[in-house]
Amino acid sequence: DPNIWGGFMDGCPERALDTHIYQAWRDPDSRIGFYTNACKEKSILATMERAFGPIIVGEWSLATDNCAMWLNGFNDNLPGFPRLPCKYTPCGESYLGTGQPGVPLDPTKPLQGPYGTGISGPIYGLCPTSRDWVKESNGNPLTGRDWVRAPPNAPKHLDDTDNVMRNIALKKLDAFAGIGHGFYFWNFRTDLYDPQWSYMAALDRGWIPRGSLRSNTGIDSACEREQEKDYFCILKKNQLESAVKDAVGYILHVENRTKTEDAKMLNLTGPAFLQAADEAITDYFDKYRKTGATCDFGGIAQLVERGRNVTNEDVVYYNDDEYRYKPDDSIPTWIIICGACGIALLSSLCGFILAMRRNPRFNERVRSYGLFNPVTKSQSSMIRSSLNLPILAEYDEIPTQKHAERDGNMF
Repeated sequence: DPNIWGGFMDGCPERALDTHIYQAWRDPDSRIGFYTNACKEKSILATMERAFGPIIVGEWSLATDNCAMWLNGFNDNLPGFPRLPCKYTPCGESYLGTGQPGVPLDPTKPLQGPYGTGISGPIYGLCPTSRDWVKESNGNPLTGRDWVRAPPNAPKHLDDTDNVMRNIALKKLDAFAGIGHGFYFWNFRTDLYDPQWSYMAALDRGWIPRGSLRSNTGIDSACEREQEKDYFCILKKNQLESAVKDAVGYILHVENRTKTEDAKMLNLTGPAFLQAADEAITDYFDKYRKTGATCDFGGIAQLVERGRNVTNEDVVYYNDDEYRYKPDDSIPTWIIICGACGIALLSSLCGFILAMRRNPRFNERVRSYGLFNPVTKSQSSMIRSSLNLPILAEYDEIPTQKHAERDGNMF
């Protein structure tokens, strides 16, 4: 907060301020929420640099949850954490060796004491680690809760962790590099395999780029969308009017407009109020997003890409970078199935007609089967001509016994 640290020890030589920037203690959010939060740190660091002086990001990680074992203390956790179920992996051998109490771990036992006020520790030989990010092929990741309902351990074909972590890493590096006076990833290596907290493992996964960060163009442009304000903040549909009024009241209070003409919007009701509130929320976010404002307002607002009108029929797809709004123009499954069946039937019919015209033995065999009588004895000249059938007046019945004596090979 520049209001607290601005001017502190002003004039003293060799001073610097250490700040720790984590997302692990944030409430669950969509990937866009984490992307935006990571990029807004750039303007916050720039403000602190102007108000105080050298700022160093002394700790940061790629974790987006609080699942790492003993993150908040031995066999302990903060109240209410973790917010979502954690992924569990085999614990492996302890760095304590075998001469300490409780090691090696007994995989037949549940969580062992001593206990803290929370829960975090080995359970039946499994240890908690960071959750996976899952591809969200259905629903709206900005307003929906696919990222909440998703399992902590993603199936391989739905695992999007590499993509999300790589984007978060680039956006954080973009926010830290060139603005502050340095940054340190926490940690260098972890006992469990948890790349969100291990610099070496994150390098191996390709989340953090190797080599000089200054020459990496991916870092320089990582926050381009957020900085260009490609997203704006709007009011969600079907929100309680009382909750919306709380958000508008907060905006008016922050901007010292509670005694101005603008405050009269709180006396409005229905659609007129919701429209005025939507404009107030959008304007506030555009005005203060660079100084840390988020698009939430108690859960009544959402980020939306500029140039799109959100409808209930909209779904979101994503590429290897971020979500973008796009109308759902995918072909329904039932149409694909029906189309495939139609093509198969048409291909079979064409093959049948071609065989009837080109293969006399096949033609003769077909005419010998009673199953095909509705076709072979049809009086339609077009059918008879297409299938190379003889004129009915010259039609010779082909005895079934004749074919019983044959080899049986239609061709």
